[in-house]
Amino acid sequence: MDDLMCARTSDKYQQFSNEAEQDALFIRELALHTPLIRLSWLSTATRVVWAKLECNQLTNSFKIRGAYNAIRKLSPDIPLFTASAGNHGLAVSYVAQHLGRACTVYVPVNASELKLRRLVDSGAHVEAAGKDLFEASEISRKQAEKQGGAFISPFSNADVIKGQGSLGVEILEEAVIEFDNVIIPLGGGGLLAGVGAVFKARSPHTRVLTVHPKIFNRDLDNVSVDALKKGVYPTIADGLAVQHCEDDIALRDFILPLISLSIAVAEQDIERAIVALLHNEGVLSEGAGAISLAPLLADPQGQVVKGNTLVIISGGNISTSTLMKCVATHEKDGASATLLGHQSAKLIAETQRNLPIHYEVVREALVTESKDFWFDLLNQLTIKFERLIADVERHQEFAMIEGLSLEQDSINYVLGRSHTTLARLNEVKGQGLSHSSASHRYRLMIQEYSFLRNSLAWCSASNDQSGCVMFFDPQENSGSAVNYDRYGSMLLREVEINLLQSLGFNSNKNDLLLVSSGQAAYTVIESFLLGSVFQPGVKVVTSPYIYFEALEQLQRLQHIELIRSSSWELDALVELVGSSDASVIFLDPLANLGDMNILDLKALANKMAVHDWRHKWLVIDGTMVSGGIEIFDMFSAENHPAVLYYESGSKYLQFGLDMQMAGVVVSTKKHIASLATHRRNTGGVMYQSAVTKFPEYDRQMYLSRMRLLSRNAQIFTQGLQGNDYLMARIDLAYPWRWRELGWQHGGGVVAISMKAPGLNNRACLDGFIGLLLQRCRENHIPITKGVSFGFAITRVSAAAAMADNMPPFLRFSIGEESTQHMQKLVSTVALTLSDYLSYFDGEAI
Repeated sequence: MDDLMCARTSDKYQQFSNEAEQDALFIRELALHTPLIRLSWLSTATRVVWAKLECNQLTNSFKIRGAYNAIRKLSPDIPLFTASAGNHGLAVSYVAQHLGRACTVYVPVNASELKLRRLVDSGAHVEAAGKDLFEASEISRKQAEKQGGAFISPFSNADVIKGQGSLGVEILEEAVIEFDNVIIPLGGGGLLAGVGAVFKARSPHTRVLTVHPKIFNRDLDNVSVDALKKGVYPTIADGLAVQHCEDDIALRDFILPLISLSIAVAEQDIERAIVALLHNEGVLSEGAGAISLAPLLADPQGQVVKGNTLVIISGGNISTSTLMKCVATHEKDGASATLLGHQSAKLIAETQRNLPIHYEVVREALVTESKDFWFDLLNQLTIKFERLIADVERHQEFAMIEGLSLEQDSINYVLGRSHTTLARLNEVKGQGLSHSSASHRYRLMIQEYSFLRNSLAWCSASNDQSGCVMFFDPQENSGSAVNYDRYGSMLLREVEINLLQSLGFNSNKNDLLLVSSGQAAYTVIESFLLGSVFQPGVKVVTSPYIYFEALEQLQRLQHIELIRSSSWELDALVELVGSSDASVIFLDPLANLGDMNILDLKALANKMAVHDWRHKWLVIDGTMVSGGIEIFDMFSAENHPAVLYYESGSKYLQFGLDMQMAGVVVSTKKHIASLATHRRNTGGVMYQSAVTKFPEYDRQMYLSRMRLLSRNAQIFTQGLQGNDYLMARIDLAYPWRWRELGWQHGGGVVAISMKAPGLNNRACLDGFIGLLLQRCRENHIPITKGVSFGFAITRVSAAAAMADNMPPFLRFSIGEESTQHMQKLVSTVALTLSDYLSYFDGEAI
């Protein structure tokens, strides 16, 4: 900020207005003169409402005014730097390109792909830096200083603010009435400072009302607190998510006296404002622009905001997924629903839309609602801590015998924390915790165990030493073998043995390798096949779908001929393998697709047994049916191909705790040593720091959990199948035949696709998910949005197969909830789907 911002209050707004008016003459060379329209649908007997549509401005926001005003005053040889997650960066880039200048825009690392793509397409040099706009701005500012450039702040640059003030000048020049109120969105404060100061100087009776997201929890009325320095949270009005730094104090002092009233607006009200403007005026606005309408929608009788009122619609850059989420927002109030273009009193008949849900009796093979497996896991963790204490004491004793010096404070810390947590564990086990509480306690405590266990370990332990300690387990000193963590460890081997049995494999015939992820498991297998099987020109057949990253890897292997089956029919697949004389077959028994296509491996094994395929290899990804298929028993005939099995184990195998990535490779003992070498050389091993976080359980515990997920998934699907209105409009997929197929469970994934193909896009599906989350909040039903599956709480996502440009679909990962909870959830899902689909089938007004 320059000296203008620090002038006396009695003079500074008039001086600012004069300079903004002068700058406006130049800004008109580039910026558009945007419409000023009357909003009759928001006008009442006590107020008349107008809107200034800066969402129609160049780059779809008011930011072009300030960006041009600041850049035009800079020497043409000065490099331009700025930070932005969207509108300001687009404006600076546009102006720079218009003036033939280069610019660098720093964006937060979590900026949306849409905004990044638009910035890159605009011609700017884009750098991702910082976790949010605040950090990106600091980095950009420092780079500008380092390179002798100019940092153009999105909100606190004096010339940027004067440029925004040109909007106020334009409004007052064209208005045919005097405004009693002007409502201005508040982010960093640049727009408020510019327009507010012009109104203060030229229309002093006009009240300046400012609106900001309620989720920021900012108290702008408390002048003793610098509310704008408070951190921000995610909001649909993301253009307002700005945090001030210490240097912005002059701007704060400039804008606070301008504000007659500050209004905090809830996220749902911002969504309603976006829809209302679109429905009534055909004007598309982003959350940061439409927020100005929210106080008026909340005051339909005009009791709070009276008189001639101007709202500034500051921007229109909104993604389709965000828009769909807003459009699908449920509105209960009839009058408000009319303004939003929603159905009000005329709802779809309840008998058609929300049929009573009936549930079949769950088969006895599906477990009762036992929480024993969490109690058993807590017991296992108790044993881990007891063993850790013993191991630390043994470590200490061995060092004393060998005359090695120890860092006793470290030893005491580990022992002290271990004893404290062990005592807490024993206390927790006696509390009769709920399912959810037990899992959260376990998740916290096993990570504490992992930290303590690894705090004394070394990734490359010494095997002999003098006077110092660089090992933890004395067994590491027993030989001269390489002790790199990449080679594996004794702890790793213990978990592998445990997992082999827990997943139902025969420990006499098979062995298991634990790796860092599902894709690392594939990589180990690929490396093995490259070294032992693949020859130039070798043919590889896959089922119509295998997991997209595995497919991508196969497609990049130039010396193999990859042949994908076009049919899920087993006879067609067997015929293809035989006619092509393929050496390797890749299969997913349950496809990660909206249709959830199934391969009957028992039937396939019978069909393969009549062929002499003992020299072929069959690679199976069992992730979707984790530990549920007895693969090596099915393909055990003399003529069968050799089998390699793998899974991604980050969720199912960790009981939904999702503490790390994980994967497993299983083969006959004959090949495990070679596979282990490839694991070592590709670096795919699960390192000890992750091994110590892996839960230990037995076969019964694992099947108990997986069958609980299956039971809940069946309750969920039965509930939706009982709704005729829905079943005429959606395709519902789940492996209902899992028992017939010889599987031990059906997993917890349910897929839904819309019969109207145009609705199977991410924007529409995310819109539905937004509406569902809103309904679940209203009904106090826990649910989360996110990718992947196998969690304890039901999760929903707009999943994409990421193969062959297949459309996304709704994927529900059903959790461990009680029967009553699942019935409540499926009722809410059914009602929400019905309401959502009604928007698109002509039944909504």
